[in-house]
Amino acid sequence: MANMHMPIKSAQLRIKRVLREKWGLISWLAIPVIIVFLMSLISGSGGGQLTGKLLVTDQDQSSVSQFVTGAFNQGPLAEIFTVTEVTPEEGRLLMDAGEASAWVTLEQGFGDALLDNLPSSIQLVKNPAQSILPQLVESSLQLLVDAVGYVQVLFDKELAILKPMLTNQKFNDAELVMLTLGIKSQMERLESTLMPPQIKMVEQAVESAEAAEQKITFGLLMFPGAIFMALIFCANSLTVSMWDDAKQGVIPRLASTPAALGAYFNGQVLAAVVILGLLALFLGTLGGWYFGLPWMKLPLTMVWLVFSGLVIWQLFATIALLMPSGKVANITINAMLFPLLMLGGSFFPMESMPAWLAKVGTFLPNGFLLKGLKDWLVRSEPWLDALMWPMLLGLVMLLVLWILNHQLIKKLVYKV
Repeated sequence: MANMHMPIKSAQLRIKRVLREKWGLISWLAIPVIIVFLMSLISGSGGGQLTGKLLVTDQDQSSVSQFVTGAFNQGPLAEIFTVTEVTPEEGRLLMDAGEASAWVTLEQGFGDALLDNLPSSIQLVKNPAQSILPQLVESSLQLLVDAVGYVQVLFDKELAILKPMLTNQKFNDAELVMLTLGIKSQMERLESTLMPPQIKMVEQAVESAEAAEQKITFGLLMFPGAIFMALIFCANSLTVSMWDDAKQGVIPRLASTPAALGAYFNGQVLAAVVILGLLALFLGTLGGWYFGLPWMKLPLTMVWLVFSGLVIWQLFATIALLMPSGKVANITINAMLFPLLMLGGSFFPMESMPAWLAKVGTFLPNGFLLKGLKDWLVRSEPWLDALMWPMLLGLVMLLVLWILNHQLIKKLVYKV
């Protein structure tokens, strides 16, 4: 009975000490939240899109030119660009000030030249300080020019009928019938080429519906790594606390009682599980709500975070107990801390690292445990495929390190 009471009592004392020294607990919680929030704020939620301002100068003011400029107010382009009609002087001033992405000018006589199948030009001025939006305008104009060229070749007779109607703004019923029949005749002649299309697009679902709904953003990729950062900071602090107990005479006194040191270490393991569980519950719930993750995944996420934190804590405990003094242990673990965080995907997502560096990160304990969590939680891979091998490797590490630490804790008595 005493053997069962000792680990619980040891765990209670450790948990009370952590709660009493609340600033350490607050820092473990606050740092990841601040990092993820700032990264999400900088990179956006992922649902936004590029927006720009497009200037248009229509010197022709014909029905055809208005149809061309109206194309930028239709469809997807209207969601990207705010189209503003300007005079040549206003357009030049705005472009010089860098307040627009591009400036399109239609010259006088543009509509007549198009209907008469004569050369004409569209002037485009791009903002050199931007790259994507001006290129999008240029590509759209190139598609428009190609489309107009095909229309001029295929419907030259119909355009000859349409021109006087647009010029005089008078639409004769007989001419409209001739125009309609001409277009119908041309479409029937081209039907064998255009209908059915020569290239077919076949859609195939490669993702689950749940994965399709969930958009992967930079903040979401940062979220699991930030929780691992909190777990690593917590593990570091809890590990160094065992050296503090040794300096205060707790461990030397326990060494006089058979099996007391083993019970003490088991109590530290139990305390680590409780504290890591509190961190995982708070950060996991907060992040799941913020990023809209499925709540059904929360329980397994909590278990995996506690499991991962315990593996890291056992590793830190082994390193700390191998050191000759508490000061050396503290320096050594702190020296390991930032390489683990950087290479393991806590400071930067592995997806943003060079391939070879990300490969190195997956060989670290926090790296392969984090990768498994992200594959399942973020990319919605089956949990057996994503978590099985990291879980097996983590369990082996836990067992080996637990046995090793039970032996090393007994040698700590001779180092203080």
